[in-house]
Amino acid sequence: MSVGAAVSNPLASAWRLIPGAWRQPLTVVGGILAVSWLLIALLAPLISPYDPLAQSAALYQAPSAAHLMGTDELGRDVFSRVLWGARISIPLAMLLVALAFTIGGTLGGLAGYLGGWVDELVMRGADFVFAVPTILLAMAVVAALGPGLFHAVLAVVLVSWPGHARVVRGLVRTTMESEYVAVGRLLGSPTHRALTVDVLPNIAGPVIVLAALEIGNAILLLSALSFLGLGARPPAAEWGSMVSTGAEHFEAWWMGDFPGLAIVSVVLAFNLLGDSLRDAFDPKAIIKARGA
Repeated sequence: MSVGAAVSNPLASAWRLIPGAWRQPLTVVGGILAVSWLLIALLAPLISPYDPLAQSAALYQAPSAAHLMGTDELGRDVFSRVLWGARISIPLAMLLVALAFTIGGTLGGLAGYLGGWVDELVMRGADFVFAVPTILLAMAVVAALGPGLFHAVLAVVLVSWPGHARVVRGLVRTTMESEYVAVGRLLGSPTHRALTVDVLPNIAGPVIVLAALEIGNAILLLSALSFLGLGARPPAAEWGSMVSTGAEHFEAWWMGDFPGLAIVSVVLAFNLLGDSLRDAFDPKAIIKARGA
């Protein structure tokens, strides 16, 4: 046996041990993109060549060796600003998804488990939020509170929680029909124990999938609010506000194109990961993989 074959066999065996849903080409692409952007957000102060807020006399310079993505109307390096923008958009998106899930998941879990007037109250509240287009409601909330990233996050949380509530409610209602949950309730199991021990472990998979998909939607909403002047305020390096500035200077295409590509790549990465997670938690796919 050759050395190459000896090396390739363990690698091939290790590759086959990975679940099929994680070996798809689009999954690998999504994972690489997501990990890359997370590392960029973490290491931006170390890898950015310039201070993202530093101004210079090199205005509207096209991409070059000195400035990989050109400079903006104040001579700031667009590449450095895109890197630093990841430190704003990605953590804030994860934070607001966590907040929306905490609020919506808690309300949806209680609505699905308790039913009755609690279910009616939570679902009518969700219907009220769904009745208004998401971006318009978010704009109204930010306009009432005042522009700024913190208020933009609050606005996105307020418009995002109903989606989590409905999904969790439906999953809880389905799980409640299981025999072991019914037996626990008949034996007098406390509500909090039934939710945390019997129900939550069985709905964790779909909830994780929803959270991964919602990160991309959260980045889009935050960027849209900043694009409209209701989110990040100058001179913050935020992708939505950078695209807005680029839209005012069509001759300097690099000012808006590169932040826009950053938004597209991050949203694409988390959507691909969400689809992969959905396939990984699909019972039919798991049974098929085990039988293969």
